[in-house]
Amino acid sequence: MTASTITDVIQLHQQRLATIDPLLPSTHPLPEQQPGDEPLAAPGAAALLRHELPDPASLLATWGAASQYRLLPRIGQADPAAAMSALLDQWARWVHGQVRAGDPETEATVTWPSRDTVMTRTFQGHGLTPSLVIAARPAGRGMPTTSGEVQVRRVREDDLAVAGQLWLEEVRWDAQFGSATERPSTADRIAERLREGLTADPLWTWVAEVDGELAGLLVLDSPEQAGWVAPLVSTAPAAYLTCLVVTGRARGAGVGAALVRQAHAALDAAEVSVTLLHYAALNPLSAPFWHRCGYRPLWTTWQARPASDLRVTE
Repeated sequence: MTASTITDVIQLHQQRLATIDPLLPSTHPLPEQQPGDEPLAAPGAAALLRHELPDPASLLATWGAASQYRLLPRIGQADPAAAMSALLDQWARWVHGQVRAGDPETEATVTWPSRDTVMTRTFQGHGLTPSLVIAARPAGRGMPTTSGEVQVRRVREDDLAVAGQLWLEEVRWDAQFGSATERPSTADRIAERLREGLTADPLWTWVAEVDGELAGLLVLDSPEQAGWVAPLVSTAPAAYLTCLVVTGRARGAGVGAALVRQAHAALDAAEVSVTLLHYAALNPLSAPFWHRCGYRPLWTTWQARPASDLRVTE
């Protein structure tokens, strides 16, 4: 595929996405090719195949398999599902040549606009299931009411041990849905992240107390910290809600809503245009809660784990 043809595909891809969701970015070029990337083409489509091996000692390693195969597609054809299917078939053949069948520490993922529902059956037919959702909340959205019994305040140094355990509890909860894997280094990386937050400006880490005990934690990244996610949305500045966790016995008591209300007040005061977050697509509590808080799906990550579950349809 020539450079001019790829440019045409990307222009058509961007025009199509603009009709699907106004919060999607207006420009969506192929990522810059990295060492090891494989270019891929099909009629009316272009993509990069990328293999990533996160540092096992990093916090990033908690959020996926040890060996990650990613498809980064751009679709510009009149029949987008057919173009995507052709890319997926090529990708599946490539992945099958790289992995050991049934290896649970491999995953194949593609992240695609949530509202582009024409792709749903195509992804399913290739063995992919929804794993993660990136949800967006434009500034000024309303919030559910909260209980006066919940006290929210900024995190202090003497909270860090309990706050770290709360965050680790969230990792273990999300592991049920295939969106997290606790690593030997996870607890240490969480502790480091929380300690770094104490010196952040602004200090956007809060805890919630019920009857004098910590019952919840919320960690928010400012636009300066959230540059990695900002290209996924059309408005700026963008912040990222890194963590929200509520203890099991405090769920349903308004703890999460109280923390989010405090975070949204800080975001709106700072004139942040949009806030993004991830939640596990299969978590039965996350989607209803976040939708009540003004968030809605923007991108969905479709996953085959193990990666050998990716299917060729033709």
